[in-house]
Amino acid sequence: MSSTVELASALKGSGLLYNHVCSSLSDLDMEMVRSVPPGGNWKDIPLATVKKSSRLTQIRASGGRTTYYGRLRSDHPSYTINTYYNRPGNGTFIHPDQDRLISHREAARLQSFPDEYRFFGSAASIRKQIGNAVPPLMARAVGETIRAGLVVDLFAGAGGLSEGLSQAGHRVVLASDINANMCETLKHNHSDATVVQTDVTSEAQLDSLKQSIEATLGGRTLRIVAGGPPCQGFSTAGKRDPTDTRNSLIIPMLEIVSEFMPDYAIVENVPGMRHLQKGKVLHKAIESLESFGYSCQCFQLNAEQYGVPQRRRRVVVLANRTGKNLMLPRPSFSPVTRGRRREDVGLTSATHPPPINVSEAISDLPMRPSGGGSAERDYENCWLGSDYQRLSRGLLKMDEFLRKRGRLH
Repeated sequence: MSSTVELASALKGSGLLYNHVCSSLSDLDMEMVRSVPPGGNWKDIPLATVKKSSRLTQIRASGGRTTYYGRLRSDHPSYTINTYYNRPGNGTFIHPDQDRLISHREAARLQSFPDEYRFFGSAASIRKQIGNAVPPLMARAVGETIRAGLVVDLFAGAGGLSEGLSQAGHRVVLASDINANMCETLKHNHSDATVVQTDVTSEAQLDSLKQSIEATLGGRTLRIVAGGPPCQGFSTAGKRDPTDTRNSLIIPMLEIVSEFMPDYAIVENVPGMRHLQKGKVLHKAIESLESFGYSCQCFQLNAEQYGVPQRRRRVVVLANRTGKNLMLPRPSFSPVTRGRRREDVGLTSATHPPPINVSEAISDLPMRPSGGGSAERDYENCWLGSDYQRLSRGLLKMDEFLRKRGRLH
């Protein structure tokens, strides 16, 4: 689409905006929020306010993560969006300009979901769907390294991995998850896929899932089995309990890989996966894949290098039995480099444009009071203020977005 046509479309068009709802704040939370400047955190909260909160008092006495009670900076990518953006003390989730927390839609924008992607379920469920998702644009970059084909997505959650692979030209024919709300979100956004709600720890349900995959494929070649086994057992944000049963969920995924022998397998998870049980979990997974005849590559991706306006790190195991040497996904943007202090952040490099920042991601979205918003409302395209927002609204294709940003020539 030419710039002139695109602009005309933006000025004339309108549409709907989904899930632009934010959590409410208590009076004490609001007092804290109002004292934190953009880029600030709990250290900026006055002592008089700190004394009203036992948690803040403990953090001040012992020190704590600099992301706690953080307010986003408009000119930087966000910190990692997790499932707890309903409380200011859980991370850096305060809106950069307004005295409130980010909304579901703003969190989804920072995860790189397109605006047409709608989430269903309770507020707590939607937070889990968005916070635990694979950023679609990062998944797209991985998918573009593989020739397009049919995909089965396991532990699909809200479908971030499915969305990214679909954007890369693949066809997701089946997606599964244990959670009913996540399956509802999958069905709405991936209506062409068979969605199966299943508990893969049950042998009977795992067998039933295999039968569903077989029936869906109908003898066709399966290109990819992809999945991100739930990361709570791996995450450095939790206790990383080696006995957590969620750590074993990679086993049924490997069983499905061995049953259907796709050309490729993609395993995605948090960096903590590399260290669980001193690396034994990851080593055993790779060892199993190699015993099936796959060659494996394991690498860490920085989400902001692939168009995601967020500092998020993920480990990807890419296995293939095609005999081809796969290249790492090609970065489109500079990584965020960190110094010794929180404010020591580098956003530029000699070879790539800077990453997408928070303002580019969400500055067009309507103002909201704390606790306000609606599941659906009108959106006017005249509000658009960046190419990332046009990409999110479906008014700009990815190749044009990258070209305008300086990645493609």
